[in-house]
Amino acid sequence: MTLLEIQQLGYQHYPELLAFAISLTRDEERARDLLQDAFFLLLKHRKKFTAGSNFRAWAKTVIRNTFLTGYRKRKRRERLREEYAVTPDWVDPGSTTNPAESQLGAEYILEVVDQLPERYRRAFLLHYHGAKYRDIASWTGVPVGTAKSRVFTAKALLREALERGGMARG
Repeated sequence: MTLLEIQQLGYQHYPELLAFAISLTRDEERARDLLQDAFFLLLKHRKKFTAGSNFRAWAKTVIRNTFLTGYRKRKRRERLREEYAVTPDWVDPGSTTNPAESQLGAEYILEVVDQLPERYRRAFLLHYHGAKYRDIASWTGVPVGTAKSRVFTAKALLREALERGGMARG
């Protein structure tokens, strides 16, 4: 299926697909954002669509899956924020803290961790929680050297992101 054909089918079914997206998000603006993300995927994977089959059903499946992926990502972020809340042992006892600034800093760090590619994020979080490299390797199905490399790369990516965000250690 060509790009133009997918676009034409998208325009033809847009009102119905928008209504479906609104039923999922309960907000027209979020529904339009959802449709934009879903249409990107429809266009990207247009070769998987079989001409003559039900475009609406395919599009609705992509829209629903895109919505669920976003929902799960938001839930995971909320869980991480709760699980890794700022604790007193994160703070240097000789420094004076601003609770609002500390909370914002922790949330920013969690967002940066959440944005790491999955293979680095998983290795980093396992290492952070005290897992040995051999265990990380076993659990992720990679050699020990790869597990070490992924943890090292995750730390480097985090350091770079935190420096760009003005949160580098002094």
